[in-house]
Amino acid sequence: IGTEREFHIEATSTYWLPKDDEEQRRLQRYEGNIVLLSVRKTLDVQKGMSILNVGCGSDVWNMITEYLNCTYHGYDIVNAINKKLSLKQFTFNYGNVTKRLPYEDNTFDFVHLRSLVLALDEEHGWPAAINEVIRVTKPGGMIQVTDCDFQLSKDLSFMSYKVRKAIHTGYISRGQNPNIVTELEKMISKHYSVKIVQADYRTCDMSSSTSIAKKFIWD
Repeated sequence: IGTEREFHIEATSTYWLPKDDEEQRRLQRYEGNIVLLSVRKTLDVQKGMSILNVGCGSDVWNMITEYLNCTYHGYDIVNAINKKLSLKQFTFNYGNVTKRLPYEDNTFDFVHLRSLVLALDEEHGWPAAINEVIRVTKPGGMIQVTDCDFQLSKDLSFMSYKVRKAIHTGYISRGQNPNIVTELEKMISKHYSVKIVQADYRTCDMSSSTSIAKKFIWD
């Protein structure tokens, strides 16, 4: 099937969505400004700290406009940085998180790992990524992981079931787990130096017409 969309060519990555401007706009709309309450309560964000956003796409998160005293670093496999952002605001590095991140141990106060369910395989990718973000986080710092759990609809007559079934097949063919988010807490807990302080699971019925469901629709 021909397409005008632009995709990355990183041979070691299993990521299969586009990397063009349209995809970056979709991610920005979808991600928003997600910072868990436990992070805001624990870290002195107002005072200033060093933040790493892994899987940042072309942007570095809305936090950059809310907390001006912080230093921001973005890391992504897609080398498509937003040229409208000032280099004084943040530093961007391009590469694969499953390899060694280009930062020293204990560098960041806060690390955000986001939207990588489509990018990492279950056997090697996720363990490697978790190991790396833990390595570069300071003692007493925090790591936030946000992602989607692609559950199949129980209504077999519902059209989205067929779509989601096809997506699940795509995941599995790449060694990915569409429900990896249900395994992340256990995976992270294996690291003796890490304490999980908050774990939220939120459900959205995408077949409904609620305002939340509409945010997942991109046309």
